[in-house]
Amino acid sequence: MHSILRRAMDASIGALLLSCAAVWLGSGAPTAQEKAAAAKKAAGKANPADAYRFNTLGVAHMSQQRPADAQKYFEQALQADPQFAVARLNLGIALLGQQKLEAARAALAEATEQLPNDPYGWYNLGLAYKDVGEPEKGIAAFRRVTEIRPNEADAYYFVGYLSTQIQKYDEAIAAFQKGLALNPVHASAEFGLARALQRKGEAASAREHLARFQKITTEHLGTPFGAGYGDQGRFSTAELPRSTVPDVPPQIAVHFVPETSPFVLKSTGGTPVTIGPSMGACFFDYDGDGKPDLFLASGAAEGESHLLHNLGDGRFEDVTQAAGIHLTGSGFGCAAGDFDNDGKTDLAVCLSDGVRLLHNKGGGKLEDATEQVGIRRERVCVGLTFVDYDHDGDLDLYITMAADSVSTGKAAHNVLWRNNGNSTFTDVSAETSLGVAATGAGVVTTDFNNDRAIDFVLAGGASGAAIYLNPREGKFTPLAGIDFGKEKLPAAVGVVAFDFDKDGFMDLAFTHAGAPGISLWRNREGKGLERVPLPDFGWQKGWGIAAVDYDNDGWLDLVAAGESANGGELRLLRNLGSKGWSDVTKDAHLDSVKLNQPRAIAIADIDGNGDADLVVTQLGGAPVVLRNEGGNQHSWMGIDLKALNDNKSGIGTKVELYAGLLYQKWEVAGASGYLGQNAAPILVGLGSEVNAEMVRLLWPTGVPQDEINLAAKKIQLIAELDRRGSSCPILFSWNGHEYEFIADMIGPGVVGHWIATGERDVPDPDEYLKVPARSVKPRNGMLSFRFLEPMEETVYLDQVRLLAIDHPAAYEVFPNERFVSSPPFLEFRVIASQNTRAPADAWDDQGHDVLSLISKADRKYVTDFEDLPFIGFAKLH
Repeated sequence: MHSILRRAMDASIGALLLSCAAVWLGSGAPTAQEKAAAAKKAAGKANPADAYRFNTLGVAHMSQQRPADAQKYFEQALQADPQFAVARLNLGIALLGQQKLEAARAALAEATEQLPNDPYGWYNLGLAYKDVGEPEKGIAAFRRVTEIRPNEADAYYFVGYLSTQIQKYDEAIAAFQKGLALNPVHASAEFGLARALQRKGEAASAREHLARFQKITTEHLGTPFGAGYGDQGRFSTAELPRSTVPDVPPQIAVHFVPETSPFVLKSTGGTPVTIGPSMGACFFDYDGDGKPDLFLASGAAEGESHLLHNLGDGRFEDVTQAAGIHLTGSGFGCAAGDFDNDGKTDLAVCLSDGVRLLHNKGGGKLEDATEQVGIRRERVCVGLTFVDYDHDGDLDLYITMAADSVSTGKAAHNVLWRNNGNSTFTDVSAETSLGVAATGAGVVTTDFNNDRAIDFVLAGGASGAAIYLNPREGKFTPLAGIDFGKEKLPAAVGVVAFDFDKDGFMDLAFTHAGAPGISLWRNREGKGLERVPLPDFGWQKGWGIAAVDYDNDGWLDLVAAGESANGGELRLLRNLGSKGWSDVTKDAHLDSVKLNQPRAIAIADIDGNGDADLVVTQLGGAPVVLRNEGGNQHSWMGIDLKALNDNKSGIGTKVELYAGLLYQKWEVAGASGYLGQNAAPILVGLGSEVNAEMVRLLWPTGVPQDEINLAAKKIQLIAELDRRGSSCPILFSWNGHEYEFIADMIGPGVVGHWIATGERDVPDPDEYLKVPARSVKPRNGMLSFRFLEPMEETVYLDQVRLLAIDHPAAYEVFPNERFVSSPPFLEFRVIASQNTRAPADAWDDQGHDVLSLISKADRKYVTDFEDLPFIGFAKLH
């Protein structure tokens, strides 16, 4: 089998070398003067917007494993702008993905001349040298990456890998160690170090690092590199330069209108309902009808929290009693998320007597499951958020406590509850070091340093605020240098993470317990924060805060609630890009909104018209609903995520949008601001763009996904791709035109399967798989098959045989094969069948007619059964 594949590959490379040589010999290299003249001429004809569009589409097609199509788009990008060097770099990557190695190397070498400080070019040039068998040149290319990006662990790994190939073990060991110093859970560097030590003769050290490699992979702390596109480090992918519209569009007329009677009781014909003082405000779709419903936590000791169903016209129906919710007394924060991954969003609420976790049963009903899931609620909690901190596919719960506990007399601490995956939780505050002294304020989770591990930002505490970085293993570590006392700022109250400057890093905005009430901080590539000037409102205190593109111009703005000498008020700050921030409160008619002790702000497109509306809670009055009028003059898009192997709420997913020259980034957050949570669908402002060339997702468990050419002015439902769709080896056969999928192996030869206490399975080492004759055609004089393993498991392949079965055309033949978990195993024989008959009728256990689903080989199956939480398993049916 291997000789067939190798022979085919060598032949294609040989043909490529000949064709490339003919091109190079037929034309002389242009001089520097000629290059400069050509560049000047091309610059006058360049169309940057089209070049960016084509480049974006090319990158998206690379992510979809379609390098030939991507190549065409990169070529179109170069036609639109011949000096667009990134497109030339990406063209080289597309050629590399097609194993056109010499052409790829030539394109990448040219790209590194044009972009000498771009790590993508040198990194992929190193990969090209690796693939053509020139390790010394590959090492030089990867070392250039380490000069440009000294903290790039992946580049050090490849220096070590290629040094091992040429038996320079000391250099290899040093490179692997440097990579591991930068990223202690770099699985490939750990394995490479073990192999280099072994070859050098240091067996004991090699065993130690091999054990460490096994720990990293089995606990999913890191993933080894693969051979596929994007599986060899972050710079192994095609590059997407982040461009912004040169200037923020001119301001348009947008104003907010208060709803006079936003809360009603539908059963009495829409009679207005009075909602008392409130603290927390959370939007979530409790009944699955696609509209954001609203939960309000009571702000009074004798008050009641409310669940309000969105009627779609700017009004909400009080369904608290109908939903089975009975929460009385003072409330604080709230958070929404599907903690048991059953497809229905649950709710967590902080009350004066502790946290309550309400499980969504479906049918519009929620029930208190706090004790059932094992969560303690003996302390007063303030803020909370759902988060998948360990990236295992289910939602954990983080709670900020009040500064002290009257009930116990002991100092209170924040709590992190880890989801065990079976609808129970375990307190892991101590082992993660997130059980810090109670901060009693807001919390937001974000990947602050873009290392694909979720971090925590806490408002309040001894330093006024703190950022805790996720090491993926062990204790979270505080980011040094975050001290509001040095900035002469009061402690933070609320916090929001958003990328206001479009550099791909999430920036932070805080409200404060004293003047100036609000501050904005630029993320310095995950290393620290830099304060950004804002207009001075004369605030004495700030409360709720939210990032919102109120005018859909493609730039994220800020809205905050605070208190001045004149009382409570809202402030709306418009993002002007490089020109700073402008106070447009009066222009938006928000100066006329008078508040009495404002608290939370929550954002949602309440009426579904494509612009962002506001809800503001008050301790001294009823919640205020403010409808956005005019924001939808600009184009927009809603992005609603449906996770598969991740937490069903998609919390923690990174979302990047590319539309012409417009780039934007979001992270799907749990709670945000102060005691609130915005609606789950991301509302994207597109300015004048009519569609997005690409929406790029990075799901919390690390699954990347690109969606192409999404239309504006509608909600785009994006379902997570199933990249783990098979657990067994799969077989392909050359059918004369392409490699055709034949079937999964059933895998009866499982080794070491635990079936009972002290008892392992006995593997069946033989398996026969039927391949139809029509699916087998010669390729280069041989029959060619591809045997692949898509999962993280090891396959032992000792022997492959091809048996030809001759039979009369009227008969069908099948191997005597099925999964048998213990001896005696089935003997090999051929089963022949004539006059096969389809079933006359078929029903499932619910009496449903399923005949049409089972009578044809059309890949349509019976699916009307209840899934278990574990992917691939269902209840008996």
